[in-house]
Amino acid sequence: MEGWKFWWGIAAFFLGGLATQLNGWLTYRRQRKDRADDAADALRQRREEFELQHLVEVHQLLRSVMTHVLSSRVLAWNLADGVGGELMEESYTEARRAYQEAMDGLVSQVGFVFDDEVRGKVGEAAARLAWAFDRHRREDRTQEVLSTGEVVNEAYAALTARVRALYAGRAGS
Repeated sequence: MEGWKFWWGIAAFFLGGLATQLNGWLTYRRQRKDRADDAADALRQRREEFELQHLVEVHQLLRSVMTHVLSSRVLAWNLADGVGGELMEESYTEARRAYQEAMDGLVSQVGFVFDDEVRGKVGEAAARLAWAFDRHRREDRTQEVLSTGEVVNEAYAALTARVRALYAGRAGS
């Protein structure tokens, strides 16, 4: 019987060591998974913040371009009618400069929109606004120029829908 107690102590020692190793390994796996999940969450959050920032910026730039297109058209029509003289000419030149600055900003930011559908709608709106900007005479396809507003409104709707989707995803997290 004395041998049995000896071997039982050794077996218990090895089983305890094995249980400790198994517990350590399971803990390590769980911690590694938690760290990977935390890293994935941090990456997702950074991506969403980046996207939100650029969606809002693109929305503001699109509004700015639209405003400058409309104001430059009105100023061009007034100049064509002989209204305002030199002051109107300066205002028109300033409106063209502001339009170009806003359009450059918009074009440079469109590529940062992650969603393909939204990026396509914003790109189409930018192209239509550029087209409309060059149509200053009243008789230049007025209906097509007016339909530019519809294209821009679709881009606004796509941008705001994407922002809402991002925030809804955050609320569901």
